[in-house]
Amino acid sequence: MVIDEIYNLACPASPPHYQADPVHTVKTCVYGAIHLLELAQQCGARILQASTSEVYGDPEVSPQAEEYWGHVNPVGLRACYDEGKRCAETLFFDFHRRHGVEIRVARIFNTYGPRMQADDGRVVSNFIVQALRGEPITVYGDGLQTRSFCYVDDLIEGLVALMAGPSSVTGPVNLGNPAEITIRELADRVLMLTGASVTVDFRPLPQDDPRQRRPDIARARELLGWAPSVPLSVGLEKTVAYFRQHLLAA
Repeated sequence: MVIDEIYNLACPASPPHYQADPVHTVKTCVYGAIHLLELAQQCGARILQASTSEVYGDPEVSPQAEEYWGHVNPVGLRACYDEGKRCAETLFFDFHRRHGVEIRVARIFNTYGPRMQADDGRVVSNFIVQALRGEPITVYGDGLQTRSFCYVDDLIEGLVALMAGPSSVTGPVNLGNPAEITIRELADRVLMLTGASVTVDFRPLPQDDPRQRRPDIARARELLGWAPSVPLSVGLEKTVAYFRQHLLAA
């Protein structure tokens, strides 16, 4: 069997999903990384780790650059994912240093787009599905927390570019859209695109939910020649169209 490249994308990325079985989430991150790194070592394959902006936790700096070590609660409800991904990064770099495995580490920021599951649990799909069903849109906290949303096509191009880059580019490399928006603004955009007339249901902010998330993508621009090209307005329109068709067909 010949294996040239391995993409390790395994792990639920939505808080409701990864918190449903936090021990399994940690095992997926850590054991999965170990098994695939050993496979890459045996086959001489290049391997890419889909890490996450969650390694920055609730950041104290913005935008978040790769040099920032993060502000993560290691014993909180989100730690199974945050620390699982941080440990996976550690394993990747130790296999690289100790065994010469050719690695790539991408830190992915808030991806969205068609084919998300209706019950995914992340904010873009939540808002769209609730609006199309005529349900109140659920906003946690005051809605002034920010996120930076990257359309899935842009992310895929970034991952492929990172995998195809020179061996000296191990990462970590931020992949995301630096255009920042508040959750309240996102809700307004979804309501406008769906034409829904529903209320906004404000609920308490979950523990350790980041107040701000915005990538510094200077490294990706310089080393990979990559930057996102799909604006949020276009990506949301395509995502709403997908869910409108998907929900009506269900």
